[in-house]
Amino acid sequence: CANGLQELGYIIEARDTPVPGSEIRGDFLRERIVKNGCCGEKELIKFEAWTLTDYRVVVLLDLDVLILKPLDHLFDFILDSTMLPDRDAILWRNSTQIPDQIDILYTTDYAMVGPKRKVKPTQGGFVVLRHNRTVYQNLRDIIRIGDFRDNGGWGGKGGKFWGAMTFQGLMPYYFQLLHPGRSVELNWCNINNMCSPSRDKGIENDRPVGDCFTEIPNCEDCRHRDIANVSLTHFTVCQKPWTCQRWLSNTLADRLCRQFHHAWFKARSELETSWGRSGWGPGN
Repeated sequence: CANGLQELGYIIEARDTPVPGSEIRGDFLRERIVKNGCCGEKELIKFEAWTLTDYRVVVLLDLDVLILKPLDHLFDFILDSTMLPDRDAILWRNSTQIPDQIDILYTTDYAMVGPKRKVKPTQGGFVVLRHNRTVYQNLRDIIRIGDFRDNGGWGGKGGKFWGAMTFQGLMPYYFQLLHPGRSVELNWCNINNMCSPSRDKGIENDRPVGDCFTEIPNCEDCRHRDIANVSLTHFTVCQKPWTCQRWLSNTLADRLCRQFHHAWFKARSELETSWGRSGWGPGN
């Protein structure tokens, strides 16, 4: 895969997993991390981003992410915390206290756990960060010790959820429990919109029902947004465009997914056209 990326102008850096599974001391974690989440212990390679010291800002992106608008304002913001042009569009909570120095910008995957859960997973598909060797070493030490408990998660405080043993669980454990006040949560409906449900009881009469996953009264349902008000989407709930899902119904569960899939195929067509191809495939 790397050879094709090099032809497109990418710089490839091969990195090993920061801590091999065999070096994890905690029995529970060592025996189970290989089957956790999407990629097992290989997901830990994301922490190598903190070692990219040649760059002032590093952006972690999953392969199933589509950037819809420029994100320069986020890069300015993490470098200078006073540069916040639109709190409502960027921050999830308008009352968020902005630290003098921001280490990471992230979104939370609220719909992955129940509304009452204290620690909620960081969404691993999009994170903006500043390189920091100390953070990197601290995370490696935590992984190597391997204090992940069956019922309590990391340190007995983080809880269990999909991907909790790797990036999505370590991030809230480190930046919210161990070192709070160094990160800022972004608006998950604008930045990293996955068409996740806002409430825990499904949909009735085209409206979400139940308790808000975010525990915010009258919480916004990200599926109500028009694509014009979304900066970045992550194809999780909507599934991958290349699997050709049919989002045909005029319902809350389908409308925005259809717009996101259309945007992906439009971007692909523009790329193919730039290569001198027609931009149209043989499918329907």
